[in-house]
This record gives sequence, structure tokens and C-alpha cells, in this order.
Amino acid sequence: MKIDEEVLRALNELAASIRIIGPVSVVNHINYVVTGLADTCEQKTNLCWCILSFVGGIVESDLSIDSAIGEGSTATDNLMRALEKRFGVGATLTLAQKERKRDPLIQELISHVLLLIHQRQDKFPDWLGTIHAISKPHLSPNDSGVDLVAIGSINGNPSPIIGEVKAYEKDPWGGLNTACSKFTEVQNGDYDDEIRGSLKSLSRAGAVGFTNEQLANNIWREQGHFGALVGHDCQFGINTNFSCNRAEVLKQDSEKLFFISSPFQSMRSLFDAITDELVALVNELSK
Repeated sequence: MKIDEEVLRALNELAASIRIIGPVSVVNHINYVVTGLADTCEQKTNLCWCILSFVGGIVESDLSIDSAIGEGSTATDNLMRALEKRFGVGATLTLAQKERKRDPLIQELISHVLLLIHQRQDKFPDWLGTIHAISKPHLSPNDSGVDLVAIGSINGNPSPIIGEVKAYEKDPWGGLNTACSKFTEVQNGDYDDEIRGSLKSLSRAGAVGFTNEQLANNIWREQGHFGALVGHDCQFGINTNFSCNRAEVLKQDSEKLFFISSPFQSMRSLFDAITDELVALVNELSK
């Protein structure tokens, strides 16, 4: 079994099964709701293969699939070490450890999977346009940097994409507000060096990019599309016609702020199941 082949198959199947509500423009932001990611056993398995593509560094900046993780037992050993380090596989995690480290990482990887899906199915046109390149996800979820940096293009013009990812089980609107606090910091210039470096690197990988002058002028502040990607329990689901008026949300440009909601039947149970499924799939590679 070759992991790159499994990832491509799973990605295409997941792209066909996902369902998107939106974009819905409300007063203070633009809403999307994502379903069909892990509603069935097949979807969950496909999602886990896609998550492994990022854990194993199989996805390149230009969104191509290129595996250097090995095959058979070599792939299993390499990926299992990554799961032990990043997900705490083999250890008994407390609820606090799951909330602080594991769950934000899973949600961040799910968010990167959504960009791969969009590349194939054009699911988030207003937010991403045509996606050309993405930064690699943080495998250390408590990193204080920007969660997602990408280059899209709208009407042929390159557009910087900035994303912040939150796993807020019972408070999706709180997740949006917290994500917006990071966007405020971005607008204040707190992450200019990080974003400039990411976009400069991605410009080399993507079909379109930014000039040095655009990067020097911090193009993302005026032209960037900001996306808050929040996973939560569906019982605390959002009304797509509702506009959040919390303090940090109101500081953002409503035409460039996107709220991408991922409701799950039970986020905590799902993420437990995803962790177990990742281990099972990794072990399959050595059979």
C-alpha cells in the first residue's frame, strides 16, 4: 500500500462528499458551513488519510502530493513517531491536554485539508478564489504564529489568504472572536515578518505571486482575505444568517472576514476516534 495513492483516492472521495452552505454575507462577516467531512465511517477514514498527508509532509507548498515518508514498515515507523510526538499517541491524555494541544492540531489539519478540497472542487470561491500555494501547517499547535498563509487569485490577481483555526466545542462565536483578535494583531503589523517570509516563499511555489514591492508594502493588510475556521459541536451550531457583533469581530473589514464553521456531532468524541483511526491506518501501511 502506497500512502500517496491512498491520500489521492481519499482526497477525491472526500471532495465529492463534502457539502458547503455559503457564502452567506451578513453585516459583519461572510459565513460558510462545512458538513460531510466525517459524518460517515467512509468520510472519517478518508479525512484521516488526508490528515496523514500533512503529518507526513506529503503535501507540497503548491498542493501537489509527493511522499518522502517511505513505504511499508518504513512509512509506518516514520508516521507513528510523528503521531506519538504530535498527538500523544500511546499516552493517556487529560481533557486539558486534549483541549490545549491535540484538538487544535486536528482542527488545523482539517482546515488545511479543506484547502486541498477547494483546489479540486472550488468550494470557497469568495474566500480563496483559485488557490495556488499554502504554507505547511503548524504541527506544534501552540505556536503563536499565524495558522494558515496561502496565495489565491481572484480575477487573475494574486490575493493573500490568512487563516486562524480554533476548536471551540461549545462556543463557535467565541472561536470567531478569538480568531479575530489574531487578525487585529496582523493588521497592527505584529506578524509582518512571518507573513512576508511565507508569501515570498509561496510566490516561488505558486503559479502566481507577489512582487517584492507588494511584500514590502504589506499587501495582506489591505487586500488579504481573513478566514476564521472553527470546529464545534453541532448542538451549538450557527445560524448562517446571524452576524456576530463581538468586539474583535467589529474591528475587521466585513467584506474580507470569512467565518468557516465545521459542526460535528461531538467534536471531542470525533477527535478521539480520529486519533485511533490514524494509528490504524498507519499500521495498515506495513501489511
